[in-house]
Amino acid sequence: MSTLLAWLLGAALVIMALSLVGTALRIVFDRDDETRIVLADIVYFSALALFALFMMWRESVVALDVMMIGSLIGILSTVALARLISRGRR
Repeated sequence: MSTLLAWLLGAALVIMALSLVGTALRIVFDRDDETRIVLADIVYFSALALFALFMMWRESVVALDVMMIGSLIGILSTVALARLISRGRR
């Protein structure tokens, strides 16, 4: 891995980690349930992005399968939470 790519991946890891912490703090201090649900979804996909960046840094090819399964679970949970917010209405 080149030095520039390693530096850019490190910077991206730090930025994603800071955004993850900021979003998690907002979940704690926010009182609106709908906002908390959306922020929880953002935290999940940010953690997935952190995992992807870390696996790129480690040069792992197994991460692609984990990312696909994680994305599928995240999308399904988003749909389920949307149904909860709408109370089953279409």
